[in-house]
Amino acid sequence: MSGRVDVPEDLHLPTRGMLVVGGFVLAISVAAFFRVPLLPSIGAELSLSAGQLGLLTTVFAVGRLATDIPAGRLADRLSSPGMLGVAGGALAIGSLGFGLAATEGWLLAASFVLGIASATANTSGMTYFSTAAPQHQRGMAMAGFSAALLGGQALGPMLGGVLGDGFGWRGALLTAAVVGGVVALVGSRLRLPDEGAYAAPPPADDDPTGDGNEPDARLQRAVLYAVPFASFFALGALPQTLVPILGDDRYAFGPSTIGLALGLGGACRLIGSFAGGHVADAVSRKASLVPGLVLFGVGAGSFAVDLGPWGWVVGIVLISLGSYGISVSATMLADLAGGRGVGRRLGSYRFVGDIGLIAGPVVTATLYERVGIGVAVGLVAGLLLAVALTSGLLLQETHHQRA
Repeated sequence: MSGRVDVPEDLHLPTRGMLVVGGFVLAISVAAFFRVPLLPSIGAELSLSAGQLGLLTTVFAVGRLATDIPAGRLADRLSSPGMLGVAGGALAIGSLGFGLAATEGWLLAASFVLGIASATANTSGMTYFSTAAPQHQRGMAMAGFSAALLGGQALGPMLGGVLGDGFGWRGALLTAAVVGGVVALVGSRLRLPDEGAYAAPPPADDDPTGDGNEPDARLQRAVLYAVPFASFFALGALPQTLVPILGDDRYAFGPSTIGLALGLGGACRLIGSFAGGHVADAVSRKASLVPGLVLFGVGAGSFAVDLGPWGWVVGIVLISLGSYGISVSATMLADLAGGRGVGRRLGSYRFVGDIGLIAGPVVTATLYERVGIGVAVGLVAGLLLAVALTSGLLLQETHHQRA
């Protein structure tokens, strides 16, 4: 990153840099999530089972997993627009491969490249926002990152479903390739003069994470890493895999209806993110994190029974409102770092989360096929509630109000 500059301790959020980086994250997230409501159509044309569709999401997560740590290290050194331009290029390649795929193998390869794009965008964007505001405003700054990311996840399925109904799933994904190409072109030409204004000097070589190697610090990191693992496990299993499949199997919804419902969920994630960020800054990080995880778990469990079409929508709303714990736990991790080596830390954080994203779709889709929906979503709900309990018992508060 570039050197630190003189900035006021109380910023008017969002700043110009946040709007630029957030806009890139939004565009990449929109295009990357075109594919979600199209899964049933893709499966019908290429004769793929629910387990094979779950594998597409798993391979997407493998691509993210392979990229998280190197992207985190690069995010501490390179400009965010440049990193996001690279992500846009990968998005263009992966979406093009998806749109032209004739076999499952092509789809798997394209999903891997889309995972690379997602990890590069998310890690570099999260690093920028976590160092673009002082500590007492970090919760709301990270909420701004979540707004961009989740706004894309709200608009992406909705637009992807509409385009899929109008031009077919291939046409929708080729449109995503165009979006990626534009982001790559623009991102490669931009620079932000105030980037990293609140980043501290790099940590010592014997403490690469920057927040201490004593047992208590390791315990805090372990609990915080459990939050993205459980959350990504649930997001990969439910809105990215089982929720569209349930909408098609139970209620015969088409891509546009599924996309609209997931878009509503994305809007609710925006609401939850800003509410969680406000509570994290104004009250405490734990007071924000734990209730969100509980709500997430309750929403996941609601899919165990058929509550009708509106019950399906309510389940989407509940899991969406409760999923903001990802940004709050990342905020706590940045608090522990004191602004040092944040990209490196968040790369590891997302790496652990993406292990959950790999496991969630394939495990739950397999359970759904072989045992039933109750066991599949019961596993997801139980994992989220267990992490909520562990966080409430073991996590220490990291946010201290200014005098």
